[in-house]
Amino acid sequence: MLVWWRPKCTAEWFRHWRVFTRETFSCPFSTLSAAFQSDFSSGDEKPDIVHDNKIIRKRPRILSSESVVQTLRCLKRKPAVAFAYFKDTESIGFHHDFSTYSEITHILSHSRQGKMLVSLFCQIASTTGSGGPEILALMNHLRRTCATPHSLSFASNCLIKAYTICHDAQATIDMLSHLCRLGYVPSAWACNFVLKFVARSSGSEMVAAAFDQMKCSQMTLDADSLNIVTRSLFKAKKADEAVQLWLEMIEIGVKPHGYSSFIVGLCHCGKYDLAYEVLQGVTKERVPIEAMAYNMVMDGLCKELKLEAAEKVLELKAKQGCVPDVYGYSYLIRSYCKMGNALKAVDHCEAMESHGIKINCHIVGYLLQCLGKLGKTSEVIVHFMKFRDSGIHLDKVVYNIAMDAYCKLGNMNEAVSLLNEMMSRGLAPDRIHYTCLISGYCLKGEMQKAQQEFMKMLEANIKPDIVTCNILATGFGRSGLLMEVLDLINHMMDEGLEPTSLIYGVAIDSLCKQGNLSEAEKLFYIVEEKGIDNVEALHSAMVCGYLNSGWTNEAYMLSLRVAQQGSLVDHFSCSKLINDLCRGGNVKGASDVLSMMLKKNVVPDVVSYTHLISAYCQIGDMSTALVWFNDMVGRGRSPDATICTVLMNGYCRAGQFQVACKLFDQMIELNIKPDVVVYTVLLNGILKETLQRGLQGIAKERRCYLLSLREKHQKLLRSMEGEGIEPDVQCYTVLIDGRCKAEFLEEAQALFDEMLQKGLTPDVDTYKVLINGYCSQGEISKAEVLSQKMKDKLMTPDVYTYRALIYGYYSKGEIAKAEDLFQEMIRMNDESMSSDVLTVSVSQQKTLQS
Repeated sequence: MLVWWRPKCTAEWFRHWRVFTRETFSCPFSTLSAAFQSDFSSGDEKPDIVHDNKIIRKRPRILSSESVVQTLRCLKRKPAVAFAYFKDTESIGFHHDFSTYSEITHILSHSRQGKMLVSLFCQIASTTGSGGPEILALMNHLRRTCATPHSLSFASNCLIKAYTICHDAQATIDMLSHLCRLGYVPSAWACNFVLKFVARSSGSEMVAAAFDQMKCSQMTLDADSLNIVTRSLFKAKKADEAVQLWLEMIEIGVKPHGYSSFIVGLCHCGKYDLAYEVLQGVTKERVPIEAMAYNMVMDGLCKELKLEAAEKVLELKAKQGCVPDVYGYSYLIRSYCKMGNALKAVDHCEAMESHGIKINCHIVGYLLQCLGKLGKTSEVIVHFMKFRDSGIHLDKVVYNIAMDAYCKLGNMNEAVSLLNEMMSRGLAPDRIHYTCLISGYCLKGEMQKAQQEFMKMLEANIKPDIVTCNILATGFGRSGLLMEVLDLINHMMDEGLEPTSLIYGVAIDSLCKQGNLSEAEKLFYIVEEKGIDNVEALHSAMVCGYLNSGWTNEAYMLSLRVAQQGSLVDHFSCSKLINDLCRGGNVKGASDVLSMMLKKNVVPDVVSYTHLISAYCQIGDMSTALVWFNDMVGRGRSPDATICTVLMNGYCRAGQFQVACKLFDQMIELNIKPDVVVYTVLLNGILKETLQRGLQGIAKERRCYLLSLREKHQKLLRSMEGEGIEPDVQCYTVLIDGRCKAEFLEEAQALFDEMLQKGLTPDVDTYKVLINGYCSQGEISKAEVLSQKMKDKLMTPDVYTYRALIYGYYSKGEIAKAEDLFQEMIRMNDESMSSDVLTVSVSQQKTLQS
């Protein structure tokens, strides 16, 4: 480096010259260096001075380490000049040795010239440097010769800084350890500087390792060191390690001061509960915490729906003198709205206003959406108008929520008015607003207006999306507007918008409802062959179309084909198919459909299981019915009273009354509350079992069975009363039938009267069992009274009622009345019933005559 590159240093040098001439400035720097060196040498080597102001120079001496060291010592009070001299002598070819490096290091350290010392150390430590001294030896020499500890500390700091420039993190850490072994005690600044460097250039593991190494070397670590390491650990999502380190540092006496950053770090790692505990602890000690830390803890607790804790954080924040802000309240209001607690959300809105905090449109949106989800549509409108009139700026989202509320209430005029108001405020409507209006008109069935809004949307260059088209197509389909559905499909294709399977399904469903099943099939096969996303929806639509048209077998065959292709129609279609197959007597087909659902890991609902189990019970296959019942329970579907009733009734019809009773006991154990139907099935089962046993025994045993029937019925009635269950018409009919069969006609009539007193209207079956009971006991007059009451109530007796009455008349020998009743039955009933009763009547007459 040339001297004129440093003007200030050059001026200092020239001060030491006794004579300045123009020739002096024309000399090369090597000559000046030699001359300057000789100025501080022996007297015979000084330049001669003549009176003509010219310098007569002797031949300059070659630079030596001793002379350079001597010169540097003379310049020790001028470190900048000394460093310039050191660099410039190097630039002219002089090779510095250990002594010159030691001297310049001593000068720069003592004068605290940081930039120069770092530059010098960078030169020594650089891997590209050559011929320099060994850095540790240089530092060791400085340690022995330097008198002031501050200079040593300053030099070590500069060396560490130089290493961060020239080397990586590991080399810097190693150098720090070497300095410790030499006897240096690095300052807290140096340790923190290294930790920051490692944190920037390496991962959290390296930072933690460096920190551990510093602790082992007993270096000076403080609260800043702790903050640097914990911040790195939090960044790597190692919250547990950060907490452990925090506790260890507190135990050794380091008092942290970055509580806010520590709490924020815990929140970044999702440790909201722990952050809350730390926050509670430090606030008790009145440690100041930043508002951001409070807000982050509240946000985290609100996300985990721990709202009581979040409210306590808000209280702590207020106690510490932190002014409540919009963020904390916003987190609470958003979370309470998410939970559906609109009342608490409104309370916090009022608390905000009481603290002078303005409510923004986002908070208004949270509250209105919550009210809408709770079905409080009218309250959505009330609160919207309140916030609007208060002058709060409302965005397009809030306007859309209010428009949707008006649409759900059927007030389309107000919804349109809100759209116009929004536009007058400079807010341009988008696809969502128009879709809202279209949906509202579709719900009201005003498809012409819905179509007009769709056209306005197109005129405004707003492209509808799949949701808009699905809503409009569904509205068209619900209104039977098949051509409009097809036109919408064509429009979507023209706009490059592929119609969804839902829209095609609407078209197929509309065709089926109009009786155009063949056209629906054609469209179905065209779209299926074309290929479409979510083809299961298309298959489901066709299956439902078949079922709605009564083509159950075709629906079943299509579902089988879909299953063979590896797909499955939707849950609703499967359930409807199972129900129709069971109703048509195709129990095996229904079982196959349910099995297909299970193979696709789709667990049918209890209703589907109930239809299938009921079908097996009707054909008397109770073993298969029980298999499906156990399968349902094993797949996590909780049985209800309905399916238990179906199974119990099946067992009773199959003569397995004891099994039905066991099932009733299992219901009670599973906390399934029985209803009146369950008790009716049991009462009827007891009746049938008792009669069956009574017919098999002698007259005396039969009477005992009939007496026990009444006792069992009474026991079940007491159980019903304990459950608070009142008998209905069917239940009373079974009780009356039981009393009649047991020949307790007075009790049967009392039960009949009790029904009337409770306001229950007896049906044909009720009259039938009581009439049959009176006829069987020869009390034909009472049976006649009941028969007349049936006619007064416009009830037509069935074949069994006529048979009982005719048989009663024949038993009493009143043949004419029997024949008159027979003629009446011919006038009021069909021929099949008449021939059946006639056959019975003739048979009974012959029996009596014989």
